[in-house]
Amino acid sequence: MRAVFIDRDGTMGGAAALEFPDEYVPYEGTPEAFRQLNDAGYAPMIFTNQSCIARGKDRGYDFAAEFRGIGAVDWFICPHDTGDGCDCRKPQPGLLRQAQQKHGLDMSECYVIGDRWSDMVAGGRMGCKLILVLTGRGQDALGCDRDKWSEYQPVYVADNLKMAADWLCRKGERV
Repeated sequence: MRAVFIDRDGTMGGAAALEFPDEYVPYEGTPEAFRQLNDAGYAPMIFTNQSCIARGKDRGYDFAAEFRGIGAVDWFICPHDTGDGCDCRKPQPGLLRQAQQKHGLDMSECYVIGDRWSDMVAGGRMGCKLILVLTGRGQDALGCDRDKWSEYQPVYVADNLKMAADWLCRKGERV
């Protein structure tokens, strides 16, 4: 299985940080990116920090319905807050480790697409190929936050998720 792990807030849509998950609106091109990845034989999976759950601000939001509806093959959610000390909140690689164990993945064949340094570090720690998008906090990841993930290099920097999917479906196999 060729998995592509995609961050939600700031990568797929919405603001870089949302207080309530029902405020999320996908960016233009996001549904098409998921269709394209699925059609090309990739397994798009979502991995996302959602501290709104720990803070009681999720309002019973149905993440599964959202993710299933957009075409995600699976999803992994960290429900913890920043200070909870879990191993699943990015930049920790716990969400990716869960996916690896569940699906028997060779992580060196997987991609991470995200807008934050924490997405890049989580993916880098697991040996994934990294694609940074410039939506959300992507400019910060390349600028003021670059030192936080300087030991890792993206294989591609895209303006948005649709462009990342275009590149991956066209050139990803040669990377």
